[in-house]
Amino acid sequence: MRSRFILFSAVVVLLAAAAFADDAKKCNTPPDECARQIRKMLAGRPYLGVLLEQEVPGLIVKSIVPDSPAEHADLKTGDRLVAVNGHRTTEASIKDFKQILDEVGRTHRHLWMLVQRRGAFKKIDVMMEPYSKVQIERIVTQHLSEAHSVASAPPDSRP
Repeated sequence: MRSRFILFSAVVVLLAAAAFADDAKKCNTPPDECARQIRKMLAGRPYLGVLLEQEVPGLIVKSIVPDSPAEHADLKTGDRLVAVNGHRTTEASIKDFKQILDEVGRTHRHLWMLVQRRGAFKKIDVMMEPYSKVQIERIVTQHLSEAHSVASAPPDSRP
């Protein structure tokens, strides 16, 4: 009897944890307003199109967004960032990297990176570009489907 109670309690705890984790992904803003805010936030904003992973030491390129400035500049998955615009990144965090990108995005949008690829060093020049409307709509659609359980993004009501 006691083992059934323990098993039942474990199942209840697991179900509660799963429900809590599912609720954590939910967005409390109404979907239409959320879509409008995302579009406004990303319109004209420069981006690089790279997903980094923090390792010891430094930052590694985990993935590249297709048709992004990073892909056009020949960044590759697995590249280790050594320096970005004169800032050493061998011991940097992802937060440090984002601060560098924000600074560059406000000024000139040009980045030069020193990466280590298969033991060799390579200098990469890249110009950050604004998000396209298609990319913004993909981001809105993904957010709405994941955080609002909406099948597709509402149409953009702007002219």
